[in-house]
Amino acid sequence: MMMRIICAAVTIVCCLAAWPADAQGLVGQEPKILDLTKASWAYFRDYNGRQLVYFTHLESYRCGISRVRYSLDSAALDKVWKLQPCDPKAPHSITTNKPYISLPLGTAKSITLQLTFKDGALSPLVRIDSSNQLVR
Repeated sequence: MMMRIICAAVTIVCCLAAWPADAQGLVGQEPKILDLTKASWAYFRDYNGRQLVYFTHLESYRCGISRVRYSLDSAALDKVWKLQPCDPKAPHSITTNKPYISLPLGTAKSITLQLTFKDGALSPLVRIDSSNQLVR
């Protein structure tokens, strides 16, 4: 799993180095980046007696995403993660203090996500197991 995270990080850094830093330059590139980094769309973490599901990766690409739908332990996509507004001067910055949902420990075994991009295109459904743990 660590190798997968390292490969995703290297891919992101290489891709970003080739693109303009402003939000306009990123529009249209997020689907490509996010397709390469699907395993990073959400991370589970057991912390302080709670199960946390992080959306940090999606927050960092929010300038190209208009909507994030998700569901826990099903493909119902019955919940919406509200992304923070895009900041064109810092399009990849995380601007929320709480980029996660908090659940009772052991609540979810998986999360299924689907993104709607700014151009209206939909991502495929992506399912991530709770074994995709954030390690600190």
